Amino acid sequence: MVANIVIVGHVDHGKSTLIGRLLYDSNSIKDGKIEEIQKIAAQYKKKFEFAHLLDSLEEEVSQEKTIDTTQVIFEGKNYYTIIDAPGHKEFLKNMLTGASYAHAGVLVVSAFEGVEEQTRRHLFLLHFLRINQIFICINKLDKLDYQKTSFEKMKKELTEILTSLGYHPGKIPFIPISALEGDNVYNKSKKISWYQGPTLIEALDENIKLEEENTSFLRFVVQDTYQIKKEKVVVGRVEAGTLREKDEVIFFPSGLKTRIKEIKVFRKKIKEADLGDSIGLILQEDGRIKRGEVCGLLDFPPLARTNFLGEMILLSGQVQENESLFIKCATSKVKCQINKIIKKIDSETAKEINTDSKKLNLNEAARIQFELSEPVVVEEYTQVPALGRFILEKNGKNIAAGIVLED
Repeated sequence: MVANIVIVGHVDHGKSTLIGRLLYDSNSIKDGKIEEIQKIAAQYKKKFEFAHLLDSLEEEVSQEKTIDTTQVIFEGKNYYTIIDAPGHKEFLKNMLTGASYAHAGVLVVSAFEGVEEQTRRHLFLLHFLRINQIFICINKLDKLDYQKTSFEKMKKELTEILTSLGYHPGKIPFIPISALEGDNVYNKSKKISWYQGPTLIEALDENIKLEEENTSFLRFVVQDTYQIKKEKVVVGRVEAGTLREKDEVIFFPSGLKTRIKEIKVFRKKIKEADLGDSIGLILQEDGRIKRGEVCGLLDFPPLARTNFLGEMILLSGQVQENESLFIKCATSKVKCQINKIIKKIDSETAKEINTDSKKLNLNEAARIQFELSEPVVVEEYTQVPALGRFILEKNGKNIAAGIVLED
């Protein structure tokens, strides 16, 4: 099993150190990598830190930078892909524009610094993205002599926030750790004898459940078309289900019905393609296919819509009802309008905002009814993530990110 884990938390609460520790203790570091980083750090008279294991370039170590978004793999009983995103904007952008879909979230909170602005916002974002499997690491207990009272104080405060968001804290593991010293990350701590629960890796191995991949229907998203040796090749990615040679399919919004003549990967023919596969198709009829089309089987076709209900977070500027913008979903980009702001939410407190209901300000979230200038295939985010996440563009800049809800 391979699970995608997103690790979040306030700046300097120890996310990168935790990831470095997981990589080190699980023997996931390439031979010579630690020695290489130690040598670079020594050149700049800096102490080696586990956070540096995420830095791939000498310049990044020397300037104490952390990669904005990076993916690494470590192993317990299962394989885990970790997605690390320092800022909430990078996190949201990565989750809503990338190919990855997080199965679980790990929140790192420093018991020494306490709950801060990004702590609350990251919890809200996990909730916003429907990431229901949460693990809380209360870090830096080594700075507080591993006191149980410090852990319990943080747990109580976080429990209140989680409850306000609709989570059930009793089902969420709270793990006292020191990422720097390695306590309760991969190995059981002898310094935290008052805690009898699992380490982080044990909690992940025991609790993460992957939802079964949606194979009940097919969705193939067209990225482009090419003319190769007198044949038109439709290039794209399978985002749900399985596509097979000779399948009868329909594309939307064009409405073209056709049959799959050949499926190709790097010029080699294959009989079928599954979720996540990037492929080329040769169709019996291919007249109107272009970027943005979505293909499905005849018995469960995709729906092209001109309006939908969504939730979004404004990351830049300001928007208001009836404003015209561009919306990007999968490979489609069309004009859209905010028909109605149904509900506004503060992304830090998760509380509803009752003022100025026709306008959305920076970092506010909202439930919105959108109207599109032309038909586009969108799906509920939890059903087909790639077709259920969108970006709003204004004056050439990405200003908001969101998900499609069930009407």
